[in-house]
Amino acid sequence: MSIRSTQLNHWFHTPLGKRLLQKEADALQQILPQLFGYHLLQIGYIGEGCLLESSRIMHRCILTTTTSVTHSACSHVYAAVTALPFAQDSLDVVVLPHTLEFEENPQEILQEVERILIPEGYVVILGFNPISLWGMWHWLRARYKPAAPWCGRFLPLLRLKDWLALLDFEVKDQKTFFYALPFHNDRFKNFTILLEKMGAHWLNNFGAVYLIVAKKRVVTLTPIKPKWWPKQTLVTGAISTHFEDHR
Repeated sequence: MSIRSTQLNHWFHTPLGKRLLQKEADALQQILPQLFGYHLLQIGYIGEGCLLESSRIMHRCILTTTTSVTHSACSHVYAAVTALPFAQDSLDVVVLPHTLEFEENPQEILQEVERILIPEGYVVILGFNPISLWGMWHWLRARYKPAAPWCGRFLPLLRLKDWLALLDFEVKDQKTFFYALPFHNDRFKNFTILLEKMGAHWLNNFGAVYLIVAKKRVVTLTPIKPKWWPKQTLVTGAISTHFEDHR
């Protein structure tokens, strides 16, 4: 796991990070109970398992590179995010909470996710929305080598959907949420409350975080007839339409 991912994990323990984490858990609570199966994987240790609590899938696993994990509700795997130690077509649901923005090779991660998901399995992606107040603040801070979460590469929603389409995923649901100002200062608390009320009604596409649910399509194979396959022909001369009268 990259240094930026580690920084992001620490940021989610700040007051603002905890607020966002709770909003993300609430958003996943509307999605995960509807996704069934036997095995669920979260890539990255954000939330320490709390993001998966609403899932009905019994076996939940978190992939991380740290060995200081103590959360007992999920099993843990230690591996590189671009070389997932799972068999092809073996997992039902994969959750990526800000994984693609804070790792070095997001497209390779998606390729690995596509490989390990069963046909009609689901990937659920959480990401920071560059078309938002948080995205504007990220753009302003990017030149100053900032700390998390501004050190990540905020991926445009359209680019992510293009990557998913190339891997033959079908986007089933998407939305944005969380309209708080990207500051820790409590002086903006009242204004933040007002923004969150306005955003839920009039700023549906400009929330700080987007959520995407995509389904792995089933590849149907169309049999191709070999060139040497004999063509069936209708021999009309073999049927006589002439009747002789022998009386």
